[in-house]
Amino acid sequence: MPKFKKVQLVLAGIFTILFFRFYHLQIYQHSKYEEKAGNNSVRKISIHAPRGIIYDRNGIPIVDNRQIYDLAVIPFDVTSQFDYQMVSKQTGVSSSELQEKITRGKESFHRFRPVPIKRHIDFETRSHLEENKLSLPGTIFSEFPARTYPDKAKLTHVLGYLRVVTDMTASIPNQGLEYKLGDVFGFSGIERIYESILRGNDGTEFRLVDIYGIDHGVYQDNPGQQPVPGKALHLSIDSKLQSLIEDLFSGKKGAAICMMPTSGEVLAFVSAPDYDLNSFAGPVPIELWEGWNSDPEKPLINRGIQGLYPPGSTFKLLAAALAKEDGVVDKNWTVNCNGVYTLGDRDFHCWNDAGHGTVNMDEAIYQSCNIYFYQLIQKLSYKNWTGMAEKFKFGVSSGIDLLGEKRGLVPGRSYMNRKYGKWGWATGNLLTFVIGQGDVLVTPVQVAQMMNIIATRGNTKTPHLLLDSPAEKISVSLKPLTWDFLQQSTWDVVNHKEGTGKAAKVIGSEVHGKTGTAQNPHGEDHSWFAGYLVKDNIPILSLAVLVEHGGKGSVEAAIISHKIFKYAQKNISL
Repeated sequence: MPKFKKVQLVLAGIFTILFFRFYHLQIYQHSKYEEKAGNNSVRKISIHAPRGIIYDRNGIPIVDNRQIYDLAVIPFDVTSQFDYQMVSKQTGVSSSELQEKITRGKESFHRFRPVPIKRHIDFETRSHLEENKLSLPGTIFSEFPARTYPDKAKLTHVLGYLRVVTDMTASIPNQGLEYKLGDVFGFSGIERIYESILRGNDGTEFRLVDIYGIDHGVYQDNPGQQPVPGKALHLSIDSKLQSLIEDLFSGKKGAAICMMPTSGEVLAFVSAPDYDLNSFAGPVPIELWEGWNSDPEKPLINRGIQGLYPPGSTFKLLAAALAKEDGVVDKNWTVNCNGVYTLGDRDFHCWNDAGHGTVNMDEAIYQSCNIYFYQLIQKLSYKNWTGMAEKFKFGVSSGIDLLGEKRGLVPGRSYMNRKYGKWGWATGNLLTFVIGQGDVLVTPVQVAQMMNIIATRGNTKTPHLLLDSPAEKISVSLKPLTWDFLQQSTWDVVNHKEGTGKAAKVIGSEVHGKTGTAQNPHGEDHSWFAGYLVKDNIPILSLAVLVEHGGKGSVEAAIISHKIFKYAQKNISL
């Protein structure tokens, strides 16, 4: 046989084999390989990690997670078969908005990534959409861990809320952590401060998607990786005490801070009014957000650390401490209070129009006599007075683990010269400062911290909300006799028959305190009470209570403080 013929036979044999092989694959086993070909696309899907649960100091959960369903679409997989009208009817998202999102996604570099369409899909809606999967190529559902608040205590301004990443170019306040579209992150409060602990690590899931964009479930050969939940967080908060104070502030505006004096642990933190944290399970409706922003009651302001108020007579303790420390006056120095003090051509009044008669320093504190302190401040060094205020941590941040804290204002000479000019202020300004009025501004947490310092004789720690936190030590060095006087005089405020803080007294307990009435040019005065409770010779609870427009500190704020001390007497111990 000629060589050419042999080559022809070999080639014919090869083509015959190839023909039968193609017949076997394309005709005989068509249905089998058509199914495999349809399932040959693998999509990587991110699974959201549940955030860490937040507990109070007694192990009671105050923030937990609940599962909700999210509907998303992979733009690349969406075909002309996609039923926009059906999705719009089930979700309430307009067809035009859906088309715009998907079109934008198709044109994006991230066209294989899911684009969120609707959060908070209920089970019934999900079931209806799943039944029509063939008309919805590219759609996927995911379980999304949202926050829930099982305890009665709301803790609104402490816990904070979450937001959703909607624009990767936007500023996310947690540098060093990676985020993608659709992720949630702590935007305020504890959720933000401890984001890196609470967040956890997202998992991954690989799903099979056919050429028509239909999801065929998890890819069994590589199912992915399960998410790692965020770590639990234990706060120093006593949720029962928190709930009690929230009830006491119902219908009121103001703030209340309770702490353990020796450790700086925050037992309760109330800012009223507040808002409903359950509204933040997902994106906040714009109309609700705008409503809160325009609300004249200002529920978004954290009054405990952002509210700036004149401290009223609580500030008299600083002048007394300075006078004792520097030996400016002795224990026999007295002032006659007839209800008014005249300096130049101006009259300065005592809260008691009839006057207190002849008073010494202790009597001036527990009766809250203004006239005594008008005269005392003129014997003190202005520089030393501002220094004493700073020593008691006024005019600086307390360091509490919340964002947005205001420093307040202790007006020194440089401040007064800048604001009023070198010759634009005089002794009259000092008379208002010494009783906590005028330019002096403080936050409630600073006033509570002052009581920590007095209760512990200058050995406390920075206020903090995280239980067992390695808080920074605070040391204030004063003479033993100065501490003795401050503790005795604050005891007299509550326990002496003429003390202005009698309403805060608790039978069978050692309660110390100081009332304050802060003048308010926009309405009735603000009511202050600051104090602490001693149990078995150990200070176990300090507090600062401010009631806006509450009038005299001897009434509204002192009554609330009494109820707090009464709870602490039975339920708080070291």
